[in-house]
Amino acid sequence: MFRYKSKSLIASGFVLVLALTVALAGVGLTRITAIHNHLKLVTEKYNAKADIIFSMRHVARERALSTYAMFIMDDPFDREEELRRFTSMAAEFIQLRDRLMEIGLEQREQLALDKVLEQVRIYQPLHLALVERITSERLTGVKEEILRHDLLRQRTMLGLLDEMVELERVESEKATAQATREYNSAYLVMVLLTAIIIASGFLIAAYVIYRTRLVEQALAQEKEHAEITLHSVGDAVIAADEQGNVNYMNPAAEHMTGWRNAEARGQPLRNIYHIINETTRKPLEHPAMMGVLDAPITGLDKHTLLVSRSGRELAVEDNAAPVRNSDGEDIGAILVFRDVTEQRQMQKQLSWQASHDPLTGLANRREFEVLLERLISSAREQDKRHVLLYLDLDQFKVINDTCGHVAGDELLRQIAGLMRPLIRDSDTLTRLGGDEFGILLEGCYIPQAEQIAHKVLEALEDFRFVWQDKTFRVGVSIGLVGIHAGSHTASSVLSAADGACYMAKDKGRNRIWVHQEDDHETTHRQGEMEWVSRIMRAFDENRFVLYFQRIMPLVTTAGDYPYREVLVRMIDENGELVPPMAFIPAAERYGVMSTVDRWVVKTALAWLADHASDEHLAINLSSQSLGDEDFLKFVMEQFRTTRLSPRRICFEITETAAIANWNRATHFIAALRALGCRFALDDFGSGMSSFGYLKSLPIDIIKIDGAFVRDMIDDEVDYAMVEAVNRIGHVMGIRTTAEYVENDKILEKLREMGVDYAQGYGLHIPQPLELPSDVLAGKVVTAKKKPFDMDISALGRPAV
Repeated sequence: MFRYKSKSLIASGFVLVLALTVALAGVGLTRITAIHNHLKLVTEKYNAKADIIFSMRHVARERALSTYAMFIMDDPFDREEELRRFTSMAAEFIQLRDRLMEIGLEQREQLALDKVLEQVRIYQPLHLALVERITSERLTGVKEEILRHDLLRQRTMLGLLDEMVELERVESEKATAQATREYNSAYLVMVLLTAIIIASGFLIAAYVIYRTRLVEQALAQEKEHAEITLHSVGDAVIAADEQGNVNYMNPAAEHMTGWRNAEARGQPLRNIYHIINETTRKPLEHPAMMGVLDAPITGLDKHTLLVSRSGRELAVEDNAAPVRNSDGEDIGAILVFRDVTEQRQMQKQLSWQASHDPLTGLANRREFEVLLERLISSAREQDKRHVLLYLDLDQFKVINDTCGHVAGDELLRQIAGLMRPLIRDSDTLTRLGGDEFGILLEGCYIPQAEQIAHKVLEALEDFRFVWQDKTFRVGVSIGLVGIHAGSHTASSVLSAADGACYMAKDKGRNRIWVHQEDDHETTHRQGEMEWVSRIMRAFDENRFVLYFQRIMPLVTTAGDYPYREVLVRMIDENGELVPPMAFIPAAERYGVMSTVDRWVVKTALAWLADHASDEHLAINLSSQSLGDEDFLKFVMEQFRTTRLSPRRICFEITETAAIANWNRATHFIAALRALGCRFALDDFGSGMSSFGYLKSLPIDIIKIDGAFVRDMIDDEVDYAMVEAVNRIGHVMGIRTTAEYVENDKILEKLREMGVDYAQGYGLHIPQPLELPSDVLAGKVVTAKKKPFDMDISALGRPAV
């Protein structure tokens, strides 16, 4: 406190001295300049007047001499020339008089001039008469008139002009005396200010010395307080000098490293902070071990293990920052680290759960899609061959309906266990959902894949599922599609495999169908391409509408407010509302989902721009839009066009979409978050490739998958999953939203758990978003059925 207060007071003192110095210079320069200008003005004015008066005196005298010259001249021509000169001097005298009056005369000067002019009026007629006698050569008595009268009148006039000259001299002396007095006054002011500056300097110097002592005492107290604080904090802290040698460790660091502070002092940091890579087991070098850092460092390696002096291993996260002296020079580094062993174990567990099916233990659909993308990339870049097997159990529905879901779950577990030994170690068996499985055969050609498919087919033919007193035969239809350099996208490969599996079922079930590029029958059976033209026609005829579902805050926290999730619906040719899951898979599979997203973004922002500033919208984005390099420009252009605050928009994405387009997705998120937009990770918990991606994605909200929320009251595993995801989200500073909240019991449990937001039919049934008339061109089509007249299940889970 002393240090900061001293800085302010000392700075104020120096500012005062500086201000006084500036004032001294300003007053001195201003006053001296004013005195100089005044004196110059007065001097020039009086000099000008004196010059004019001297000129007038000279003209008066010359006229007198001109009169006498004309008298003594014998040549009439010379006399005529002198007469013209005599006359011109009268005009010159008048001009001089006018100039004198233009300069401006004081009262005394005006009175003196009036006397001169009075004499001129008296003398002028007499003088002109005398000149007329001379020019007409009537010279009798002229000489006596000149000598006795004319010269006397001339002396009188010259005497008056001399008085005016003397008057100007006196006024000039008065002005000079006034300037001298002003100069002396300015001099005294400057001397006074100089004295004040000197006194202020002495006071400030004394105060600086006094405050310096107080600052030194305060620094000593702060140092003692800092040491006490470092001893009490939970994080481990190690300070190193510029050579990378330890000079301080707090108790937490002593406990984690196994070294005492006294023993570690002076030792190289690498000997005390011994870290290795968790995966490779190779030693790691931390930049702080060099002693000097250019900038703060946060978490260099996410797989770091600290090996203590006793050999105990701890998972740690660390941060480091440079230590600089007052001149900005590096004098060492501070290393802060904490034990995250428990969190990392939980992360691994959640990561496994996110990428695997909890029922069978197989990789789930999202993990399957990521692996499929990787195989397609290797086929394109390295010209490798792979195969996808798409399996659909033939009798699963019969068993499920006859014996119940418990029997169906047991069947799926047994089928998974039966198929595992039949594939190679390099292959991946996944559960895609329901009774559908996928097998990715890496580095495999079609003939070899057919052999593996036949082994699976034969094993399931021989398999008998026994439940209580019933025995069932289980068949499987297998669609086989090759992955090669000509394969397009994961959706197209999956679509081909799905179509091949459909053909296997259509041909009698319990068989294998190999997809061929020119298999027109399979293409015809798929039928999904029809949706593409239907979607495009719907765009042309304005048959897309927006619905919304409210997302409600469960806790009262600053910044938490209700907002709406935008849902897209299509109206078919008969005016019936088409649920999203009927057309969105086709739109995603055949590359028109980005067009749908653009329409949703443009329409939603236009709606929001016409509504109150407390309205906020959440908009879903597909993987195609994240991968579209022009989509970011489009979104920013919509913000500029509508002049809408980006803080009123939250974009929802799935992790699969982000991973599939990682570089563009992270750039897209960073660019819009910089403007103020928020981002939510949708369907979290239903399956991810790696929980580690959550830490790398700059998101604001996690939306817990409704599959866990819906049964969390009756299922302890689902409850624990929701609780774990909510806790991890809050630890990472991310808000959480629970989906599929369908009753008050679930809502109350979520509130007790501390979940931030809730969404579901128990809170709000989706309803149309009223659009301004100028948003859509042409007639806005509405569905024949109102949303509250429909079966809720018909709406499906919105993909957008």
